[in-house]
Amino acid sequence: MSAFLEGAHVIPIGRARAGLYLLVKNAVDMRRRRVIMSPYTILDVVNMVKFAGGEPVFVDFLPHSTNVDLRHLESLIDQRTACVILTHYHVSQNKLFDVARKCRDSGIKLFDDCAICLGATIGGARIGTLTDGSMFSFSGFKILNYLWGGIVAVRDDDILAAISAEVSGWNRLKLTQYRTQATKVLEYAAGTSSVLFPLVFHVRRALLSSRKIEDILPPSRVETVSLDETIRSRPSLAALDEWIRKLPSIDDIVKRRRSIAKVYDRHLRDICVSPETSDVIRTESAFVNYPIVVGQKGRDRVYREVLDSGFDIGLSLYPNVHETENYTSIEGSSTNVSMLVRSVLTLPTHPKVTPAYAEELAVTVRKVLARN
Repeated sequence: MSAFLEGAHVIPIGRARAGLYLLVKNAVDMRRRRVIMSPYTILDVVNMVKFAGGEPVFVDFLPHSTNVDLRHLESLIDQRTACVILTHYHVSQNKLFDVARKCRDSGIKLFDDCAICLGATIGGARIGTLTDGSMFSFSGFKILNYLWGGIVAVRDDDILAAISAEVSGWNRLKLTQYRTQATKVLEYAAGTSSVLFPLVFHVRRALLSSRKIEDILPPSRVETVSLDETIRSRPSLAALDEWIRKLPSIDDIVKRRRSIAKVYDRHLRDICVSPETSDVIRTESAFVNYPIVVGQKGRDRVYREVLDSGFDIGLSLYPNVHETENYTSIEGSSTNVSMLVRSVLTLPTHPKVTPAYAEELAVTVRKVLARN
């Protein structure tokens, strides 16, 4: 795995979210506890920051974008700041090097959440080798998929030593501890199989027909209330073998996702999320999906009409956790993130999507939009 992320040291972990816990724990101290991060994520990412002793501070996006608002970020950095966490989404962060320069000048660490961007590069250098530390996820719904697990990638020898020392004392996950996640993955695999998917898709459309869009926003669920033994764990040896077996396929998988994104680009580039992203960054991004902005007022109708046309389309990948109870008091701002989660639809790029399907889906979306 170190060979895949040449230029970084790699530490395998049993649960991916523990990667952020480890990185933040290494950065905070009595004077510096502020951790500037995106609220467009799952609650558990925020929980890991808290467990590590950090105080989350939310930085907003640019309008209609998942790119960090650099000016807002700079306004949040002060003498209490321990680190910044950048998250890469369908496209990698457009101002990564500007943020890195600001962090370096301010004497703080820069980490990136790479859970959904394995295989992305910038200037030929892999994401995960360009900051002080990175976290990757290998769960059953990521680019490299297993059940649980991931890696922490670091460049600094001191951070490596500290994290390695802690992780070496963690137990390896037992196969029985993978059971719950394995059940979820198997259910999803069955539901998306060629045999069951037509039925599941029909039922999904029927269930959505009477529900309001507010009811089907991404769930804001708390997944971890403590650092249980599965969080602070090392992967089983079987998991490590599977990861190593799958790594050589990552570049081909990402190449395929990029090719599907290019099909969508021909029809929907003008409404794709993060329009300000440079062509250089877009070309080398992982495109875990292809999000488009259709507006809050029209999203419900567009979503349903595309589904009724027989095509798969999704809502926002994540919620805005800043709007979740018990998290609203966290310092920072998320105005643009809030608008994004209510205005965006996502088109699939996974390996089963063919160029022909992507073409038909994009044309259908354009037709639906033209009618309104």
